[in-house]
Amino acid sequence: MSSPLLKPADDSKDGYRSVRNISISAGTSRSITPTPSTAPSEILSIKRRKRLQWLRYSAGACALISCLSAGSILLYSLYTPLFQRRLHYSQMQINAIAIAAELGMYLLVPIFGWICDNYGPDRLSIVSIFLFVPGYLSAAYCYDNKLSYMHMFFSFLLIGAGTVSMYLTGITTCAKNFTKKRGLALAVPISAFGLSPFWMSQVANAAFMKDTEEGDGNKELDISNIYTFFAIYLFVIGLLGSVFLKIYPDPDLDEIILRGETAPLLAGSPTAAEHTEYGAAVLSNNPEDIPPVVKRRLLNDDTRNFLSDPTMWWFAAGVFLTAGPGESFINNMGALIKTVQPAGSTTSSSGDETATHVSIIAITSTFARLLSGFLSDYLGPPVEPAPVREEEEGAERKQFKISRIMLIIIFTSLMLMPYLLLSSGYIQTHPSQFYIISSLIGVGYGAVFTLSPTIVSVVWGVENLATNWGIIAMLPAGGASAFGLLFASVYDTEAGRQNSGDHGLGDGLCFGLRCYQNSFAGMAGSCLVAIVLWMWAWRGKGGWIARGVSV
Repeated sequence: MSSPLLKPADDSKDGYRSVRNISISAGTSRSITPTPSTAPSEILSIKRRKRLQWLRYSAGACALISCLSAGSILLYSLYTPLFQRRLHYSQMQINAIAIAAELGMYLLVPIFGWICDNYGPDRLSIVSIFLFVPGYLSAAYCYDNKLSYMHMFFSFLLIGAGTVSMYLTGITTCAKNFTKKRGLALAVPISAFGLSPFWMSQVANAAFMKDTEEGDGNKELDISNIYTFFAIYLFVIGLLGSVFLKIYPDPDLDEIILRGETAPLLAGSPTAAEHTEYGAAVLSNNPEDIPPVVKRRLLNDDTRNFLSDPTMWWFAAGVFLTAGPGESFINNMGALIKTVQPAGSTTSSSGDETATHVSIIAITSTFARLLSGFLSDYLGPPVEPAPVREEEEGAERKQFKISRIMLIIIFTSLMLMPYLLLSSGYIQTHPSQFYIISSLIGVGYGAVFTLSPTIVSVVWGVENLATNWGIIAMLPAGGASAFGLLFASVYDTEAGRQNSGDHGLGDGLCFGLRCYQNSFAGMAGSCLVAIVLWMWAWRGKGGWIARGVSV
């Protein structure tokens, strides 16, 4: 968050403790009321304000470009049919490669979040270059030389890490530069990330198709060339981010008000109890007034409080159980589309259909991200109390409000429906209606990944958002791995049965309901469990309602 930081008014000896106490404990029943300070308009010249505004919007524009470019990994379902046919990877091996990407994306998020919070998104943008470029170039080499899946595994591990590093630079830049509307500040870059596979899949279909090796007149994706293109393109985007992705303080925001939202969670901590022992503090609009070592210790204190909160683990478990099925579906959509089609369907038709459904997911998830961000800002409870005049108080009470937890539950229910349709066998007999599946999963998946970090920022604050969300975002790696392996196990078992004997289909392919029915039944059950866990974190014993947290 690029909000005003605090500096001590007294001697430097007590400087750290004054800053630490107010930044963590503001908003409690014993909070300090700051001494009247000069209006921001009198401190900053109009020229400097305009310059800060221009810099902030430039950083925001670059953040959107970074997020629009970071989602190349979401094209993975376009590659899987060719991995099966050309490299002869099994579905389990294909999912192992996808799991490598998930591990790179999720397990390294806390480290990248810490870099982003402490050193800035511009530094992390440079890190993304050293992950994307070798990742895609080595993947192209593996494909050209038909190396084993373990070589491709390590390539996609780098690609996954590059994806999340570039993604974090975008959402952190927006979240910390535009804190007044944090729902939209998160929804817009997250939506841009969700939209990236749409334009990338269209470019792939238009510029990176070649004749098949069989010479049958069909076309297939030129994987080697598109991987080389991504390596060059993402190198340029990473350099652009290293220049423009900066955090600029907003002189109109009061740090005490913004951090006050976390007081119900932190009031019982030792750090919260200390703040009455020290003198007054004044506001400063210059983040350089806080020594880096002091700011890092403040962030570390917040992280410890975050990890010790039981409701965080209930909430994170719900993210685990909803993200896993969504990731598994996206990674295996190419094989799934082939499975619900007749065995004699052509290669090019299934490839075109996969690209179409990648675009559908991109568009619907983008719409859901923007919609959920808008609903979070305008229908969700206020993040922090604001002064309300008496004549406005009645209208404020009459305005319809809905909890952000209810919003995420509603969107998760939408994601639950296609899993039930797939496990019931309806789509197997109506394959032309597969667009219903991809649309609903796109809506649910996009909204969940927008509302989850928004809820984290509301409950635990935005200053340490990249680190806090990074910790929670590690868990979907386990969910994606578990449900990816579930799908692969069911698929390969049935494929082995179908390919046995003299009339096998060959190539390890599987057709029919039994290839995926049990997998999606399990995914539907996991979404139901996630809803229960979120309700408990919200309304259960010691939950957010009991603590007075308005979420």
